[in-house]
Amino acid sequence: MSGYTIVLVLRSGGDFTFRDVELIARHINGKWEGSVKPRIICLWDNASEHFDLGNIELIPLTNDYRGTWARMALYSPEMEQYRPFLYVDLDTAVIKSIENIFELVRHPSMFITLEDFYQRGQLATGLVWVPANSKKVQAIWDDWSTEGNGVSGARMDYYLRKVVVPDAYWQQMTDTIHDFKPKDRKVLTQIPENADLVCFHGKPRIYQAAESSMSIGWVKEYVDYQFRSVKRPKATVIISYKEDRGWLQQAIDSVPADCQLILAQGDNGFSADFNAVLPQVQADYVRYLHDDDMLTPNCIDDSVRAIEEQDVDLIHGNVVELGMNSGRNLLYVPPVKQPTLETMLKKNTIHSASVMYRKSVFDRVGGFDPDLASSEDYEFNLRCLHNGMKIGYCQSTLAFYRRHPKQKVRNTSYNEQKQIRALIRSRYVS
Repeated sequence: MSGYTIVLVLRSGGDFTFRDVELIARHINGKWEGSVKPRIICLWDNASEHFDLGNIELIPLTNDYRGTWARMALYSPEMEQYRPFLYVDLDTAVIKSIENIFELVRHPSMFITLEDFYQRGQLATGLVWVPANSKKVQAIWDDWSTEGNGVSGARMDYYLRKVVVPDAYWQQMTDTIHDFKPKDRKVLTQIPENADLVCFHGKPRIYQAAESSMSIGWVKEYVDYQFRSVKRPKATVIISYKEDRGWLQQAIDSVPADCQLILAQGDNGFSADFNAVLPQVQADYVRYLHDDDMLTPNCIDDSVRAIEEQDVDLIHGNVVELGMNSGRNLLYVPPVKQPTLETMLKKNTIHSASVMYRKSVFDRVGGFDPDLASSEDYEFNLRCLHNGMKIGYCQSTLAFYRRHPKQKVRNTSYNEQKQIRALIRSRYVS
């Protein structure tokens, strides 16, 4: 799955305050293992408008339902724009990456809840997968709008049990969700080794359990834990190569210190070796660099700025071509600054040494085609355009490209290159 969204709800005047929101968001983000953090949305009645705080988005909680009934907003048509999402109670301790819970959702259309820890076979609403375009979610809201709005006193769980049956319980799919107050009524004094989440669901709340009067060590450590600030790399540069042809160190030295550098050495060819290291990418922006080329000092900053300012998925730009035999240096300026699928099918005008991509591009369309002997970048860029992605142009010079006899393109016959490009074009001609 991709595009993870987590929703929290905070009604003021109760047991919870914004410090509970900050606590759970800190642990969600601090323990998240993927390169792209989840979107965390908090519905809060003290938010007058949409605020993006970077790690949390605050959205006005528009209903005036008291206490936990405020969570009925989760099933409102107003929330359809954010679905599917995972709702998490504020009194949940995130022990390991909550990605582990998302991975359990094999069918996003399922309506999944907790099974009540004390009443087997009954739903509980502390952790809910709320699918998009769901008839069950619609049924909850329809009943609430007509019959349930006057309910008071009874627990929200009891109400929902009369309206809907979940498609699954989390506990049927994993044993990593634990009750802070097991059936023997003793609290957890130690975290189970396999725990992903610990559900407090009632008093004591997490901060109460951390106070010295209860002296539960792991809860106090959980509350007090401070995650080290890890500065994410500005971009990831992947150098894929088989052997050092004499310029590898210059390529490495051209990569700025604030970037993640991945060396992908192998015998499987550029595409396969590049694809193999994609899971290691930590930055939101990715580009490859051949071992015989170099980045310009301004390359990363200008490329990232161009992508962000133009709100595009990938950019291309100018390249200095170094003639290693002739001694002639040429500046390549693409004749088509805003290429389309149609123009690219006629002629490839994007210089391969200049391109930078958003990491999400590879999540959406996959990696380079390992079955192609050449023109892998041409096929990939056509695939991006075919899938509706936007290409921008950076007017800066972004790379130094060496022209020399050992280049793969120089050792592939003209007829073979022509056949490969014809094959590539045939994939995208409508």
